[in-house]
Amino acid sequence: MHGTQHKAFTLIELIFVIVVVGILAIVAIPRLAASRDDANAARCTHEVQQILSEIAQNYTMKGYLKFSMLPIEEITNVNIGVIEKDGISSPQSTLVSSGITYMCDSEDIVEIKGIHGGVEYNISVTDLNPSDPPAAVSASELIRELNGITTAGGSRSYSLE
Repeated sequence: MHGTQHKAFTLIELIFVIVVVGILAIVAIPRLAASRDDANAARCTHEVQQILSEIAQNYTMKGYLKFSMLPIEEITNVNIGVIEKDGISSPQSTLVSSGITYMCDSEDIVEIKGIHGGVEYNISVTDLNPSDPPAAVSASELIRELNGITTAGGSRSYSLE
């Protein structure tokens, strides 16, 4: 009869594996966090651009007289309500009279306000500090770039006519 031999890992092999896994975790975790921030910034940017598109679309569909006092919740399907993190933060107002503020990562990043009786809208992008949440900072920079706003904290007017 042959003796059975048990195969097992040595203590050195186990320590080596733990060290390698630790090094991989140190490299992977910051990249995962950055990916999450990038995804959140992309979502916030998309929603702001969607709001702008839906404002123009509703103006075209409803005409000036019906559109000028339309409640915001009838214009867009972006999150509206009392919110703590993302979405539109002025739910009970009409678009023309008070406009809307869009929040990303708990920071106000964009204000869209009606001017000239509902025929024109002004989009203002908040000037954030690098110490603010990374998703909000990235989203405000992307929104500024997509809308041709060249200065930090700048704004741009859109005519719907």
